[in-house]
Amino acid sequence: MTPSQREFYAENGYLVLPGALSPEELAAACEASNRARARWESDLSLLGARGPKLLQVQAPIEYDPLFLDLMEHPSTFPVARTILGDDISMIDNDLFITPSGAESHAHWHRDVGLRGVFHPRSVLMVKVFFLLSDVEPGGPCTLILPGSHLTDDDSPYPSGSADEVPGAVRLDYPAGTAYLFNGRCFHAAAASKSGSERVALIYNFGHGWMKQWSGYEPSQRLRDGATTPVRRQLLGLTDPYLGSLDRADLEAT
Repeated sequence: MTPSQREFYAENGYLVLPGALSPEELAAACEASNRARARWESDLSLLGARGPKLLQVQAPIEYDPLFLDLMEHPSTFPVARTILGDDISMIDNDLFITPSGAESHAHWHRDVGLRGVFHPRSVLMVKVFFLLSDVEPGGPCTLILPGSHLTDDDSPYPSGSADEVPGAVRLDYPAGTAYLFNGRCFHAAAASKSGSERVALIYNFGHGWMKQWSGYEPSQRLRDGATTPVRRQLLGLTDPYLGSLDRADLEAT
């Protein structure tokens, strides 16, 4: 992270990374998402959510090796590691398709709800989004409330509809953009007021000692194919307490 990125993230709790995917990487990711979506839609036994507000392809890393590689993409993973630390691990991953004209599928919330001693400088989760489609002004996008990661657990949730909260920022950007935010930030899904759908690839990172969300545990196939230290740790295959990847290991891989 550059000094300006560190300062912006510390104050606001989120960061935008324009052009995170090259045109070639974006095209490949779009093709992979189309294949995953077609397979998921043809088999109702596959995990996810199917509704008028959201199509959620659960655990896309199981569908295509490209999604597994994007989990460690050099434009986003080093930033998430810098924020979380060297014991970074994957908590969950999804492919979200928001239909055109859809209402909000998620009102204001936090992803981290552990109550207790308040540590504003501690980070439990960082969520990374890759936009695989253009999000136009008025389109279905993530809304975030800057600085809300610094408020304590008793802070009231924003009231009103998702897109009527003063100070909220719309993360509507071109395809290929990535953004990430602290799991303590208040965020919501804006309703779609445009004619296009949004396709977003999402990786949620936490610490090695944290459990993966139920249903996101890697298959035996992915476990057997995890040969690098980074991949093994991200998939939860290393000891959660006796150590973590050191900086040299991360830089080497």
